[in-house]
Amino acid sequence: MNATGQPQGTQQSEQSAGIWLALDTSTGCMTIGLLDQGRPVAEFSSEAERNHSILLLPAIERLLEEHGVAPAELAGIAVGRGPGSYTGVRIAVSVAKTMAWALGIPVVAVSGLEAMALGAWKRDRGTAVQGKTIWYVPLLDARRKQAFTGLYQWRNGERSTLVPDGIRLVPDWVERIRILEAETADRPDRIVFIGETAGFEPLLEPLISREPDRIAAVPRAIEAGAVGELAWERTLRGERDEVHGLIPNYTQLAEAESKLLEKEKQQRGGDPFDGAC
Repeated sequence: MNATGQPQGTQQSEQSAGIWLALDTSTGCMTIGLLDQGRPVAEFSSEAERNHSILLLPAIERLLEEHGVAPAELAGIAVGRGPGSYTGVRIAVSVAKTMAWALGIPVVAVSGLEAMALGAWKRDRGTAVQGKTIWYVPLLDARRKQAFTGLYQWRNGERSTLVPDGIRLVPDWVERIRILEAETADRPDRIVFIGETAGFEPLLEPLISREPDRIAAVPRAIEAGAVGELAWERTLRGERDEVHGLIPNYTQLAEAESKLLEKEKQQRGGDPFDGAC
C-alpha cells in the first residue's frame, strides 16, 4: 500500500494509463505500434535491416500523426530490449530512453523473444490450442549455427519461462529440447519453433521429422503489439525501468568488440590474473 491507500501497482498503472508507444528493432523487421492500456490499436512493421537508424524516427512520427496522437500525449514507451542484432537492439533502446526522458514518461523494456512467443500464441489460439500445453521456441539467427533463443510454455492460458533467453548452438539446443520433453511429466501437446526458422531447417529436421503433426517450425516476426502487452503487464505489477539505467540485452558482445578485447588481452601478454578481484 502507499500513502493514498491504493496498492502500489494500481496507482502506477493509473498514472501510466493512456496511449503507449511500443517499438522493437532487434531483428531485420522494424515494428512500432500504439496501445491503449495494453490493448493494441495500431501497428506498423517493415523489413528495414541496416536502415533502422534512418527509418525508425520518421516511422514513429508518421504513426503518431496518422492516429492523431501528439508525442506529449503519450503515457509511456514499451521497448524490446533484445536479444538480437547488436546494432538493432541498441537503436530501439536508445530511442525509447531518449523519448521517455524528454517527455517525462515511463519506459518499460521486455524480452523480444518473449514478445515473439506471445504473438505466436495469440495468433494460434484461434485454432486448436485452447486447453493444451504448447512450447514456443523463438529462434533469431546469431550466425555460426547459433541462435538467440529461449523456451516459453503456455498451459491453460498461463505463460511461463522454462528456459531463459540466451545464445545457444542450435544442434545442442535441439537435443536439449528433446531431453527436456522426455523428462517432463506433462508432455507438451505441441512444440513450435518460431522466428527466423528457415536457416535452421536442416538442424531442426531430426526433431520435427519424429512427429511432424506435433512439432513444427513456423516463421514469425516480433510484433509491437506483443511488446506493448508485455510492458503493460509489468506496469500493472508496478514495474518500470529507470531511464538512464536501462541497457539492452546484447547476450553476447558484438564480433568486432570481442576481437578488440581479445587483441587488448594479447597486448597485455595474457595476464593470468586479468580480471581477478
